[in-house]
Amino acid sequence: MIKQKIKYLNVYTDRHGKRRVYVRRFKHSRQTEIKAPLNSTEFFIEYAEAIATQERLADKPQGVGSYDSVDWLFKQFFASPEFAEYAPDSKKGKRNRAVHILAAKPRGHDETFGEIDYTLLRRSHMYQLRAFAFEEGATEEKDGAPGKANNWIKDVSAVFTWACKFGVAPDHFQNPCVGLGKLKEGSGYHTWTQEQCQQFEDYWPVGTMPRLAYEIIRNTGARVSDAHRLGKVHEKDGVLTWKVFKGQDVGDAQKRDDDDALEVIIPIRSELRTAIDATPSGNLLYVATSHGAPFQSAKGFSQWFVDQRKSAGLPDECVPHGLGKTTAAKLAEAGVGEFMLMSVMGWTNPNQARKYIEKASRAKMAGRAIEMLDEEQK
Repeated sequence: MIKQKIKYLNVYTDRHGKRRVYVRRFKHSRQTEIKAPLNSTEFFIEYAEAIATQERLADKPQGVGSYDSVDWLFKQFFASPEFAEYAPDSKKGKRNRAVHILAAKPRGHDETFGEIDYTLLRRSHMYQLRAFAFEEGATEEKDGAPGKANNWIKDVSAVFTWACKFGVAPDHFQNPCVGLGKLKEGSGYHTWTQEQCQQFEDYWPVGTMPRLAYEIIRNTGARVSDAHRLGKVHEKDGVLTWKVFKGQDVGDAQKRDDDDALEVIIPIRSELRTAIDATPSGNLLYVATSHGAPFQSAKGFSQWFVDQRKSAGLPDECVPHGLGKTTAAKLAEAGVGEFMLMSVMGWTNPNQARKYIEKASRAKMAGRAIEMLDEEQK
């Protein structure tokens, strides 16, 4: 290894076996690569020019927003055309999480995560950030600690991957999140019980808008982002067909190439058919606001549904997503295969379907085992 005697110089061998030479005058300067042979006349000319340039930029604010800080890198990502392709709800979620990620101050650090020079990050830093998120999420509902920690690392990793792929990061930088793995999460949203479903049905009779929304989710397993935009245009010959719109608002439904979206095809069950026919709704969409207008976002529809659930006296654990899980659980109990379940639920990952099928299978086997024991004791 070359002994470094020249100030501000960083010499190393990259993963391709090529020697790299960089100069960084200040901690928050963007390092400059010196391409001329080390210790040659051309080298010292490039070195002097790099030092002079970095000194001219030294009056730029350091810390948050400075070159090579995590905050700076996130800003470049959010301004990129690649980020613009994300669905609106996804962009909003990533921006909201970024506020907390960048302001985080993991244990043992005097600076926030946003102020750290991202080119100096190692996997140990990501462990510390994940631990911080885990502690923050320990008191939160649903995904809680592991869910929040996994989401933070997923978001940070996406930014680092983008920076490497599009040449924003220096050649020697490698995503420190790679190989970190995911924390095991809980079961997520609560699956509505039969008693809870009955309570909602008793309070909201067929013909009311809340009951129609309920029947759409329960009978199709549609996500909230799909359920509020379904309507007559998706109905033909007793079958509902739609492209999964996850993460998009009504006005942005056509922004994504339909060829990239998963298609869901599901027959309209009698309970849903009855609710649709009995409920006055909009001209195009089944579910509408009290003014007859469509819900403009999945979040708005979800909050409205939660209000209707509260009116029915159901606990906070009963959310729309959990009602959709009820459909998946019933289908698994009925004995459908994983690919059939994936088709109905609009899933692309067979692991999702496998969880429901394995749980239903365990319940059946346990029931059969008890029956055999009872028969043996007779």
